[in-house]
Amino acid sequence: MKAGVSFLSYLGVLLSAVLFCGSVRGEEVLAAAPIFGDHMVLQRDLELPVWGVAEPGAKVTVSFGGKEFEGGARDDGQWRVVLDAQEASAEPREMVVTSGDLELKFEDVLVGEVWLCSGQSNMAFKVGKTTGAEEAIAGATNENLRLNTSAGWSVASPESVPGFSGVAYYFGRQLEAELGVPVGLIARAAGGTPVEWWTPAAHLERVDFAAEAMKNPSNEWVAYEASVAEWKAKVKDVGRKDAGKKPAPVGSAEEGVLAGIYAPGEPGKLWAQHFAPIAGYGVGGAIWYQGERNSKAGVEAAGAYRELLGNMITSWRESWGQGDFPFLAVQLPTFSGGGEGWKIVQEGQAAAVSDVPKAGYVDVRDLPDDGLHPKDKRSVGERLADLAVGEFVE
Repeated sequence: MKAGVSFLSYLGVLLSAVLFCGSVRGEEVLAAAPIFGDHMVLQRDLELPVWGVAEPGAKVTVSFGGKEFEGGARDDGQWRVVLDAQEASAEPREMVVTSGDLELKFEDVLVGEVWLCSGQSNMAFKVGKTTGAEEAIAGATNENLRLNTSAGWSVASPESVPGFSGVAYYFGRQLEAELGVPVGLIARAAGGTPVEWWTPAAHLERVDFAAEAMKNPSNEWVAYEASVAEWKAKVKDVGRKDAGKKPAPVGSAEEGVLAGIYAPGEPGKLWAQHFAPIAGYGVGGAIWYQGERNSKAGVEAAGAYRELLGNMITSWRESWGQGDFPFLAVQLPTFSGGGEGWKIVQEGQAAAVSDVPKAGYVDVRDLPDDGLHPKDKRSVGERLADLAVGEFVE
């Protein structure tokens, strides 16, 4: 252990190795962030940061494409090495990370287009539940299409595709076919989630509506939600009859949605969980399908969506540090049960992408009203791919 590095600091490095992809030998440690793994795709034509943890002060070497790139771990063990820009290649290659006697090896690495795929339930909607799923899954084998979830990277196949995002898969399949280069899709989506949870919490303060809502959360609604959680636990333990009546709401449903969005600890939580750990990994762009939750939080909240989405796009780009990568949104579909807030968010989506550079959206309102979760995700994904190729990607 290097002099001047505390035991607690070094212990943090060792614990990081458990969370990262790495190994420990005695006092030596070498790990890479979990986004790096077998079957990954690296973004073409872009300098590529690779990072992780190692013995404090240790030299770290990353080998890829016949070249070696060197860096060193800081006193806290964090290391970062930047690779030269790589041309697209479907040739499976190895990336090797070494430090002292320790080595990490990532196999079957391709270079091409890497896209973030995020949002709420319509982005999370699985291929296996989409229209035409059986045919899509049967023909899903594609060595040049790679899928990344929180569990890691996999090659597109009848085994890996059914549980993957439908919009993302159909987008990636079309993108790979049109560009003729490998495509990697990083999917992070969660049902029922607002745009505020996918934005770095500190950056939300740049939007007046969000800053005020975070400053003055509804304590009554927070207490109500806690009482409902206690009631549900009691129902589970003693049954509905003995648990008594469910606590009565303290306001309107819209007030409840808004309070839930801005409850202490909620804003920014999905950014911190899913994107903060991978921010900086080379990407070519992002696709986004979200807005349903925000449309239910009241007219004023829906009216703030334009600024909130534009701020999120800017925040992602700032955090990635790769300039204004393309950002493509899906406008909410036709939905008879959407109400006034739904239409306001639709308008806000179209306006938000005009407020920032290199952004666009696909209008899917011409597709049949198939409820809150339309099953035709192929049309959505392919329209996104056509927009990407037609205006943003060469």
